[in-house]
Amino acid sequence: MNNTYSLLIFICLFFTSCSNTIKQNYDFEKKLISKECDNKFLDEKKIKDDIIYNGINLGLIARNCSDFNKSNIFFDAAENAYKYDVDLQSLTQKSVNAVSTTIINDNIVNYEGSLYERIMVNLYKGLNFMNLNDFSNARVEFNRMLMRQEKAKEYFSNEIAKNKIKLDKLKDDNYDANIEQNSKFISKEYEHLFSEFKASENFTNPYATYMASIFFFMDNDYKKATDLFRELITANHKNNELNKEFKIFKENAEKIISKNNEKYIFIIYENGLGAIKDSFELSLPFIINNKIISVNVALQTLKKQNTSFAFLKINDNNTSELVNLDDIVATEFKINMKNMIIKALIQTITKTAINLAVANNDSTGGWLTLASSIFTSITNSADTRSWVGLPQSVSILMLENNGRIEIKNPKDDVIYQKYLDKNKNILVLVRSFAPYLPINVNIIEK
Repeated sequence: MNNTYSLLIFICLFFTSCSNTIKQNYDFEKKLISKECDNKFLDEKKIKDDIIYNGINLGLIARNCSDFNKSNIFFDAAENAYKYDVDLQSLTQKSVNAVSTTIINDNIVNYEGSLYERIMVNLYKGLNFMNLNDFSNARVEFNRMLMRQEKAKEYFSNEIAKNKIKLDKLKDDNYDANIEQNSKFISKEYEHLFSEFKASENFTNPYATYMASIFFFMDNDYKKATDLFRELITANHKNNELNKEFKIFKENAEKIISKNNEKYIFIIYENGLGAIKDSFELSLPFIINNKIISVNVALQTLKKQNTSFAFLKINDNNTSELVNLDDIVATEFKINMKNMIIKALIQTITKTAINLAVANNDSTGGWLTLASSIFTSITNSADTRSWVGLPQSVSILMLENNGRIEIKNPKDDVIYQKYLDKNKNILVLVRSFAPYLPINVNIIEK
C-alpha cells in the first residue's frame, strides 16, 4: 500500500510540473510582449534546467529589452546545450531518454529544440553583436548561421528521401492495425493543418540568408553579400524589392557605386507572433492482448497566432514581405510528422499494455489500478514547448539614406520618427506584436 501512495504522490507532483510548464509558456510571451525587463525574471540562474527551452525564450526577452550582453549569455547557453546535450548525446543517454519518453512523455526530458530555432539563435546572436558594435563576433555568428542552414537542408533532404522509420522490432501480428492503419487515419487529420500553411519540400530560411547578406554589405564585404543575395534571387526572382536591392548590391561589388558616396537604410520588419506547438487528442482503436481497446492519443499540432500590421510605410515606401516564417516551421513539422505520429502511437500502446498488466495483477483492491490509470491520463500529453516569441513573417525595404526615418502604419498614422547619420549605412529592426501595442525599434549604424 505504501508503494501505491508513493505512486499517487508522484502523479500529483508530475501534474504540478506540467502545469508549471504551461504557466512558463504564458510568462515568456507576456514578458516579451509587455517588454517587462525584470532582472529577477532575467536571472541567469534560470537556465540551469531545461537549458535550451529557457535559454532561447529568455534570450529573446533580454534582446527585446535591449540587454544584448545578457541576451547572448542565454543564447550561448542554449547553443552549447545543442552542441553537447543534443548533438553529442551518448547512445546510453539517448536510450534512457527513449525509455523515459515512451513510458511517460516527451516533457520529462529536456527540450531539444528544432533546426529552424538553431538557425534563429545564431541570427539573433549576430544582431546582438552588431548592436554592441562588435562586427568581428557578429561575422562569426552569421557564418555559423549559414553553416547551420546548409546542414539543415542536407539533413531534411535525407529525411525526405528516407520518408520512413525503421520499425522492425514493432512489426508483430498487430502492427498493421495499431501502427499502419492508425497512422493513416491521423495523417488525414493533419490535412486541414497544412491547408493553413505553405510547407515546402526545401528547408531554407530566406530571413537568415537576407540578414547575413545585409551584415556583409554593412561590413563592406560586397562580394560575399552579393553572392548570398544571388541565392535569394534564385528562389524569389519575382520579388520586386529583392530585385531592386540585388542591383545595388551588384553595383557595389563591381565598384560601379562608390561606397563612400552612397549610404542606405535597411528596414527589417518582424510582424506578429509565429506559429507555436499545440496538442489535440484522438480516440483510436488498438489491439492489445487480443482485445480491441479504444484509447486517447495525444498528438502535436501547430497553432497560428496573431499578426500585426500587414506592412509598414517607411518614408512613404511600403515594406515588402520576404518570408512567412510560419511556413518554415510547418515545413520542419511536416517532414518530422511521420516519426512523431509513430512515437505517439508507441507511447500509447506501451502505457495501455502496462495498465492492463497492472489491472490483471492488482492485489491492492483496485488502488494500484486506479493510480496507474490516473498516471496514464495525466501523462497523455504532447510536448508543446516552443520558442514563443518568434515573428510570423518578415518584411523588408531598402532606401537611400537621406538622414531621417518616418514609420507609418497602414492607416498613415506616424508611429516612429528619428533623424539618422547620412554618412552611415543604417539597419533598422522594427518589431510589432499587435497593432494596438507600441512598436519596438532597434537601430544599428556602421
